[in-house]
Amino acid sequence: MYRHKAVYLTLAVLMLFIQIGPVLAVPEPVQEPTPQTTIPATETSNQISSDTTATAELERALAEAEIVVRQTQAERITQELDLLGDELEGLNTDYFAESAKLAAIQTSLNDANERLRWYEAELEAQRKILNERIVEIYRHGNIEPIDALVNKASFKDLLTRLSFLLRISEQDAELLRGIEEQHAKVEETKGSLDDLFAQQKEITVQLEQRKTAIEVKIEEEAKLLASIDAQTRQIIESKEAERQREQVNVVNKLVSKRATDKMSLEPGTVAYEALQYLGIPYVWGGETPSIGLDCSGLALVVYRKFGVELPHYSRAQAKLGVGVSYDDLQSGDLVFFGRPIHHVGIYLGEGYYIHAPKRNDFVKVSKMNDRRDHAGARRILSSIPVTGETP
Repeated sequence: MYRHKAVYLTLAVLMLFIQIGPVLAVPEPVQEPTPQTTIPATETSNQISSDTTATAELERALAEAEIVVRQTQAERITQELDLLGDELEGLNTDYFAESAKLAAIQTSLNDANERLRWYEAELEAQRKILNERIVEIYRHGNIEPIDALVNKASFKDLLTRLSFLLRISEQDAELLRGIEEQHAKVEETKGSLDDLFAQQKEITVQLEQRKTAIEVKIEEEAKLLASIDAQTRQIIESKEAERQREQVNVVNKLVSKRATDKMSLEPGTVAYEALQYLGIPYVWGGETPSIGLDCSGLALVVYRKFGVELPHYSRAQAKLGVGVSYDDLQSGDLVFFGRPIHHVGIYLGEGYYIHAPKRNDFVKVSKMNDRRDHAGARRILSSIPVTGETP
C-alpha cells in the first residue's frame, strides 16, 4: 500500500514540475548590482507571486495524488470484499447442500432405529410364542400319559397330533429365524449409516470452519475499509449513490417497456413482485424482507406470493420447474450462476435480472452479460400471468 502511495506522490510531483518547471527552474546567476543599480519593486513582487503560485500548485497536486492513492486503496479493499463475498456465497450453498444430506442421513438413521425397535419387539414376542409351544409339547406327556393316549386313540392319531405340534414349532422357529435375519440386516444398515453420518458431519464441520475463516477475514477487511478517512469514504459513498441512481434508471427503463410474450413487469407478475424488494440488504440465510435476504431467499419470498414453496438454497431450486434456454427466457424465470451452482436470480427481461448478490450489498438489478458463469434457467410458473390475475 505504501509503495503505491509513494509511486503516486512521485508521479504527481514529476507531472507538476513538468507543467511549472520554467517557474521553479533555478535562474541564471545574476550579477551583483552596482550601487547605482536597483531591482524594480514590480519584478520582486512578480517573483514572489510566481513562487507562491508554484507552491500552491504543488500542494494541490500532492492532495490530488493522495486522493488517488486513497481511492485506489478503497477500490482494492472493496474488490477483495467482493471476492470474499463470492467465495462465501459458494461455501454457503455447499453448506446448505451438505446440511441437507446430513439431515437425510439422520432421517434414515431414525427410521433404522425405529425398525430395529420393531424387530426387537417382534423377536421377543416370537421367542415367547416358540417357548410356549415347546413347553406345551414337553408337558403333553405329563398332562396325559402316553399309554392313556394309546388306549383312547390309535397310535397313529397320537403321532399325528405330536407331528402337528412339532410342525407348528418348526414354523414358529422359521418365522423367528426370518425376523432375526431382518434384524441383522437393519443393524448392518444402521452401522453403515452411522459411518456415513460421521463422514458427512465431518464435511459439514469443515465447511463451517472455512465459512468462519472467511467471515473473520471479511470482518477484518471491513474494519480496514472503515478505517479509511472521511474523504475516501465520501468517494465510495458517492459511487454507491451513483449505483443507486443507475438502478432507478434501469428499472424505469424496463417498466416503461411494453409487455410482450417474453417480458412483463406489470402488477400480478413474478417480475413485478421481485422489484418490490429492491434495496433490501443482503443477509446470508435471510428470507425475511424486514431483516434481509440472500439470493435463494429472494426467490423463495417472491414465489411464495404465488403459492409456490421453494427450498432455501439455489442448487435445489435449480432442479425444479422446466429447463429454459437463454434465448427463451421470460420474465419471472429463475436464472442460475456458478459451476457448481451457487447463485440465483429472477429474470426481468431485456437481458436484466434481479438478485441479492453478496455480503455488504443489496437486492438490485444487473445485466446477465456482466457474468460469465451463467449455468441455466428454470421456469417455475408455466407462463407470464395476465395483469390482475393471481396465479
